[in-house]
Amino acid sequence: MSLFIENRILKTQAHTIKSFVLIFRLRQFLLLFLFYFFSISSVAQESESSTKFVRFVNGDAEWEGQLQTSITSYKNSNGVTVELVAAIHIGDEFYYRELNDYFITKDAVLYELVANDNERPSPSDNVRSRTGLGFLQLAMAEFLQLSFQLEKIDYTPQNFRHADLNPAQLAETMQAKSENFFSMFISLAIVQIASEQAALAEGEPVSSFNLFSIIRALAADDQVMAFKFLLAEELARSGGILVGQQLEQQLTILGDRNNAALGVLQQVLRESEASNSSISDISIFYGAAHMPGLERELMYSLGFEYSSQRWLTAWRIQ
Repeated sequence: MSLFIENRILKTQAHTIKSFVLIFRLRQFLLLFLFYFFSISSVAQESESSTKFVRFVNGDAEWEGQLQTSITSYKNSNGVTVELVAAIHIGDEFYYRELNDYFITKDAVLYELVANDNERPSPSDNVRSRTGLGFLQLAMAEFLQLSFQLEKIDYTPQNFRHADLNPAQLAETMQAKSENFFSMFISLAIVQIASEQAALAEGEPVSSFNLFSIIRALAADDQVMAFKFLLAEELARSGGILVGQQLEQQLTILGDRNNAALGVLQQVLRESEASNSSISDISIFYGAAHMPGLERELMYSLGFEYSSQRWLTAWRIQ
């Protein structure tokens, strides 16, 4: 065998191995990412509303498109506006700049972050989480050439109010429910299986990650862009895992954190009424998977009505 042919074979084998390592890494990131963050519509809560909070818009060329999140407005009879700002925890830097500019215009921003009230990240802090979850977020952002939310959003303005559990409350609540991350994984896996069976029965694709799409992505000139496209489609896929209200309340990372956000919202509304203050434009900045449950309580418990919706581009793939 000539040296030239041997070198070509070795290069081809190396490229194949690199490609499979790439997809293996991506699948690892994807599974862990989807399991914990739930900041995607494919892990959505069941709702009587058909409101979408994440969507994918195809571009003009192959492997081009946009992953978008919504700002959805609701109003009550007192003239108070509450906007649900769906979050994706890794995104384009411009996406987070746009959100920062938006937040400074609001009377109050109720934000999601499992942290103590005095822990407020800002872009100047150069946040680098030491937790395994933080490492996963940063690794995913680096792999997809995106930015990490905690490094780009400024949580220090006075209109920001912590509306989440702190670490001690999260641990205490999970312990009281005899809950751990493995038990949550099992619950979601059962729901996922049922959801996939329902999708198959209706002739709908179960996932963007199938053998054909993976082969196409591996053959793409820009493999990272191709897999980023597939992941964006997956994040925005409708009809994925539907977490009903009962399971939502069982899962601390969904139900109890939603209750924390709604509790702070009700406190802000009471303070506004008691002091005749001008707090009438409120944002709730939370992961997209929390939105259906928050919307349900806004509309059916707190008397708000749907008003409007607009979209921001979180990932621009081109």
